[in-house]
Amino acid sequence: MGQLRMKVWVEVIGTDGVSQCREIAIVGRSVDGVGLDALGLSLEEGKAILCRLQEELTQFQVDQASRQDRKCHDCGRLQRVHDYRSRTVHSLFGVCHLRVPRFRSCTCGKLAKTNTGNIETLLKGRATPELELVQAELGSRLSFREAACVLDLFVPTARPHNHRTVVNRLAKVADQIEKWDAASPYRMSRAGGSPISVFIDGAYIRAVPGYQSRHFEIAMGRVVSPGRLPRQFAAAPHVTTGKHDAVRAAMRAQGWLPGRDVTVFSDGDVGLQSIVLSATRQPVTHILDWFHLSMRLRHIEQTWQGLSHIGDLSIYLRDVAVDVPRLRHLLWSGYVREATKAVKNMLYQLEQHATLRDANQKLKRLSVLISNLRSYLVQNTTSIVDYCHRYRSGQPISSSPAESAANSLVNARMNKKRQMRWSPAGAHRVLQVRAAVADGRLKQAKFALAA
Repeated sequence: MGQLRMKVWVEVIGTDGVSQCREIAIVGRSVDGVGLDALGLSLEEGKAILCRLQEELTQFQVDQASRQDRKCHDCGRLQRVHDYRSRTVHSLFGVCHLRVPRFRSCTCGKLAKTNTGNIETLLKGRATPELELVQAELGSRLSFREAACVLDLFVPTARPHNHRTVVNRLAKVADQIEKWDAASPYRMSRAGGSPISVFIDGAYIRAVPGYQSRHFEIAMGRVVSPGRLPRQFAAAPHVTTGKHDAVRAAMRAQGWLPGRDVTVFSDGDVGLQSIVLSATRQPVTHILDWFHLSMRLRHIEQTWQGLSHIGDLSIYLRDVAVDVPRLRHLLWSGYVREATKAVKNMLYQLEQHATLRDANQKLKRLSVLISNLRSYLVQNTTSIVDYCHRYRSGQPISSSPAESAANSLVNARMNKKRQMRWSPAGAHRVLQVRAAVADGRLKQAKFALAA
């Protein structure tokens, strides 16, 4: 029976130019009667080779760094080795157990410098930044236990990954993201003085037991500036970084400067508007989301269509029969005053026929819907614009980018099929990493992740 052996070697070349060859692994295979499952490396063999290669490379780096540190910085003599100590560093390709020397004081009388030099710089931390970034990204995409299982499946390690480690390192990366965003300078936009659009929305997630309420609200959205890729943001309540700070950091990254025009798209919630006002510290232009306004009109239209079988109703409620079909056109064209007057006339006529209204449940519901629409229009009178003109000119008329951000940042990880209970701090950190992953900032930034 034919047997073959494949040896894997690595050649390392030091700073002195001397090369060394070291054997990494030996792979044995049979050539008689084997199938496709024996072709190439298996997952376990590949993980073992990667782990062994990582150990050799890291130990070689430590040896070369210690050779540089052994030379005295004052007199140039070689310091004597006091002893060797072991250091453990977790990397993406396995746990590295390193043999690190300690040096005695030089004979010139200078004390040996500690916490300085190439070795301390090289081994600053328990885990490599690449491993922490991978754990943070997986923890933001999947549940923490699933992230640990995925790492166990593909990453070589001596023991299974702990989900608590994923949680802790995600929190560390999230804190670094916030520091990086807060320290980032104002960026000039290539679009000049064009306005910045902020699409903002809210979502509720379940709170941990013992919190002051069963749910708390997450504010998230997207900042769009011409000439730049969209920037997503999200923030939870009662954390160190306020919601307005997250919005301001996203706007600064998109080229916003104080005094530059800002257009806000929301569903009319006063709290969401105040977040942007606190972020800009200046007046903003607010535009009411057409989708939310259209849905209120749609409910009124459907309720009125359900009453169409009553023949004499259009005679008694003549204003309602006339104004309901034209209400959508008035608001679509931006005629807020005429629409408010039509709503007022409809409510007045329904009050005149209170007996007829109270006798029919659908008619009573229609009255409630029209009354709610009136309050909604009065509250957002200045935020209703000519949607028809904006739509034809290619300008946004809805907060759909904010809805998209809610689905990608919050719902896919914290709601729907993943209804975990969250603390505000934990949810906030996961959202920071998810936003950085969605924008591509997690791979571009270099964080100080030493532990």
